[in-house]
Amino acid sequence: MSRCALIVLVAGAAQAQPYLRTRALSNTGDSNLCVTWGVRKVTYRMDGAGSARTPVEAEFTAVDNAFSTWQQLARGCSDFEFIRGPRITDAKVGKGTGDDNVITFREENCRDVVPISDACQADGSCGNKHKCWEHSDSTIALTTSTYSTRTGVVFDSDIEFNAGKSADGARFLFTTISSPPCAEGMESPFCTAYDIQNTATHEIGHLVGFDHVSDPMSTMAPTAALGDLAKRAIDPGTASGFCGTYPRGKPPVPCDELAQLKNRITARNTGTLGCSCTGTPGLVAWLALALLGRRSRRR
Repeated sequence: MSRCALIVLVAGAAQAQPYLRTRALSNTGDSNLCVTWGVRKVTYRMDGAGSARTPVEAEFTAVDNAFSTWQQLARGCSDFEFIRGPRITDAKVGKGTGDDNVITFREENCRDVVPISDACQADGSCGNKHKCWEHSDSTIALTTSTYSTRTGVVFDSDIEFNAGKSADGARFLFTTISSPPCAEGMESPFCTAYDIQNTATHEIGHLVGFDHVSDPMSTMAPTAALGDLAKRAIDPGTASGFCGTYPRGKPPVPCDELAQLKNRITARNTGTLGCSCTGTPGLVAWLALALLGRRSRRR
């Protein structure tokens, strides 16, 4: 298994795409390969440690609600199933760690807990070894997917929430209530700061193979402001993308030119745009914004 760089595709076109499937980094030179699940039953498991700053066990319910939103969509058009597995301890991110499709809150930043001399600094394993956040301070949450570079088929997808301290000492406070919105600098568990269900619904979109789009009203918009709840609902474009990618009783639709053409023809008849796999494979970028991010691994 080889590890690829963090890839963030910025949707900067004047006309926003209704949905954008995640492009795979192919070792066969196929530039139209997209990341797609080959199975229809995907089990997710929560890190039993949860979030230290969320009252009682509200964070678990919020994540379950996010998966339920996707499950409700699937019932209407697909045989895709999201199955809640038992909670785990010492969750590990990445295929080969023994933990499949985990959701975990990283309560510490790796810079604060990892010694400079630790060997994990060289191989990128500090996050798992020290249970810490090892990514950009400005990223709210991040999904790591492991997939075949030959087929684009996903084997594992894990979600991390950034609950660690940033360089200036601030943190993203994850909350679960719907109102009132928190005032900046006065975040608490009793107002809406960075909503867990909002964040998880977006990240599950990455988990099932969708990338960021520039439409600010989309579930897959790359940013989330303080108090944002809009991503709790799956927008029509993302919904049509999911239903078109995982049709009930049929194999997943590949992200190649023929499939795109078929979707566009169908779209003209229904008024909904189809699959778009535009973007630059291998584009490496970090965005200095509050992002709902996505990282990919390949094997």
